Amino acid sequence: MIHNNKIQVKKTKLRQTLKASFLDGIFASIMFGCVQDYFTPFLLVIKGTIVHVGILSAVPNITASVLQVFSNRLVQIFKSRKTVFCIFVFLQASTLLLCAILFFMVYAIETDILRHCLSLVKHHQIEIFIAIVTLYTVFGSIGNPAWASLMSDLIPSHKRGKYFGFRNSILGVLLVLVSLSAGITLRLSPKKYIMHTFVAIFLIASISRFISFYYLLKMHEPSFEIEKISIMPANMFKSIRKNDFLIFITFISLMNFAVYLSAPFFAVLMLQHFSFSYFEYSLVTVSAPFVMYIAMHSWGTIADKIGNAKVLNITSPLIAIVPVLWVLNCNMIYLLVVQIFSGVVWSGFTISSFNYMFDASVSSKRVRYISYLNLINGIMISAGALSGGYLIQMLPPVNESSIYTILLISGILRLGITVVFGKRLKEMRLVKI
Repeated sequence: MIHNNKIQVKKTKLRQTLKASFLDGIFASIMFGCVQDYFTPFLLVIKGTIVHVGILSAVPNITASVLQVFSNRLVQIFKSRKTVFCIFVFLQASTLLLCAILFFMVYAIETDILRHCLSLVKHHQIEIFIAIVTLYTVFGSIGNPAWASLMSDLIPSHKRGKYFGFRNSILGVLLVLVSLSAGITLRLSPKKYIMHTFVAIFLIASISRFISFYYLLKMHEPSFEIEKISIMPANMFKSIRKNDFLIFITFISLMNFAVYLSAPFFAVLMLQHFSFSYFEYSLVTVSAPFVMYIAMHSWGTIADKIGNAKVLNITSPLIAIVPVLWVLNCNMIYLLVVQIFSGVVWSGFTISSFNYMFDASVSSKRVRYISYLNLINGIMISAGALSGGYLIQMLPPVNESSIYTILLISGILRLGITVVFGKRLKEMRLVKI
């Protein structure tokens, strides 16, 4: 009887924790939907230039990738993964609140007492905003490995695909709907009140993240052991042929380099070369992630049955086709079909790579390994985007545009990386097929 009661308590805690995690995800998705696609438009509203847009994309990503390596050390210090991600989620919510308050004061308050101070802030508003976004990104990233490690211990390996697929599907659709709602709100907002609308959106995002923090506090943290031996990336790569997780890191980071060689320039292609309206641009842009999140539950169930490595090998060559399809036609209906196809294949790749990350790392090393994956991945994403921008200025045009050329190169690189690394990915658990 005592033994059964202990099991029942554990199951009860698990249900409560997964419920809390799901509610956390709902409010986190509202936050991401409010701000994910609107930092750059806000930067343009406060007179940011193209150079500032580039800095806004690069600095937060690189900074977060580097500092995330210390996530493992923070878990050692606090002896708790939950404590680490709760602290940084609270700080992330605080940065959005700071952003909302600061820019409301700058543009809405005209008191003599604060005028000098606020004018100084307004004079440096672009740099201040980029700094706030950097802190927002860093705080969100540092807690991620600890959260992922805790969740991987709660969900059995043979159920991760189904669980995270379902979770990501629901939360991803919510994120897309919130993002569209924010865009419509900004579109309908009178020009003289656009700053107030942005402030309101940032405030809603901040409140949502604070509610998310509240539900994270309700999660139960199972006991765990964390590796205390320092492992530097250079030492890790010495055993690349023996370490399955390192092969996985290499595959994912190189694939993301190839993807981001072209990814930042789809917007330029649609708005400048295709002369799409902002509505057409939004429709095409949102269609892929919408389909991706819808399909994740199905892909997660498939991955549980046939294995994550198998799904990665199925979807990787299909991902290589996507940029090539963009070269063939610029009709919006055609591109919507391409985006639907892209969403389906990216859905399988995303959920399987997410779960393979858990399968290929033991619990005691998981926080550290996820941090290294995000570090290397972040560097390669930034390198891909910078390389693509540089190469576009040098490459000969295809169909009168060098962006088409970089799309073809991206597709070829994706396929080559798949051929070289895809078959080296071993299945890390027993599967039915």
